[in-house]
Amino acid sequence: MPEPDRKIESSSYPMPLSSRVTVLGNHYINLFLVQGDQKTALFEAGISGMVDTVIRQLEHLNAAPDYLIISHPHSDHITGLPGLMERFFRAQVLVGTGTREFITHPKAGPLMRAEDEFMSRGLADRGLPPQRPPISSIPDLSNAREVADTFVLDLGGIDLELFPVAGHSPGNILGRVKDMVFCSDSVGFHFPGKGFWPLFFTGAKEYLDTLAHIQAMAPAIVCPGHQGPLRHESATAGIQAGIDTARRFIDRVTRTALTDRELETQLFHESYRDEFTLYTKENIANCNRLLIKRARQSAA
Repeated sequence: MPEPDRKIESSSYPMPLSSRVTVLGNHYINLFLVQGDQKTALFEAGISGMVDTVIRQLEHLNAAPDYLIISHPHSDHITGLPGLMERFFRAQVLVGTGTREFITHPKAGPLMRAEDEFMSRGLADRGLPPQRPPISSIPDLSNAREVADTFVLDLGGIDLELFPVAGHSPGNILGRVKDMVFCSDSVGFHFPGKGFWPLFFTGAKEYLDTLAHIQAMAPAIVCPGHQGPLRHESATAGIQAGIDTARRFIDRVTRTALTDRELETQLFHESYRDEFTLYTKENIANCNRLLIKRARQSAA
């Protein structure tokens, strides 16, 4: 398996991590299939523009998920859900507490649809054309099961542990299978070969607590939602890099002599590159603005 210090080619997917776990999707957005003897779970849902690719990958593996698990309700992790629910209509959807409230906020729907459309075009520009239009409405979570506390899915011969965490997003869930952790965006955004960008959108202290929790589990494999898994020494180093990056960012914000507007501009020019350009400029600018706010709150 290629190490994530470079772009992972589409031909590498589906990409096995173990006899039970397979990475689906593409270099930019990863989903994780966990296959037990009786049940199968898909952790992450991606965006609408990759749904048909993921369905083909599942069919190639002769797998039909019994569970569709949403790591958190940001557009790049949930707008693929309607298409997956349509194809795997018997699957149980699992979401974290706060997910419904987040996506039904009056401002959420238009932003989610716009971001999904932009990301789908971005995949097409990168040689990964969608086979369906972007979403026209927010995902229907009326029948979803809420994961409010640590919860174990017995898939038969293997358990998938789900547990809520804080710091990155409302409704954030991590997953663990043996020595493997599905951390979504809780370690930060990984630029292969170039480090991480912090993503503490709901709380810097809580984000660092979550990273400490992941670190304490000492996973052999860490599976972010983007740009491929980190294994063994890379996993250990990646978690520590996520911690160090967040702490440096907080220190930078609290010590700078720049105005917030000047700092926002500086951060945008540093971060809006490579894989981050899959997202709208407005999204990344807003993310950096929120990071500055949360960094200042952590030091107050």
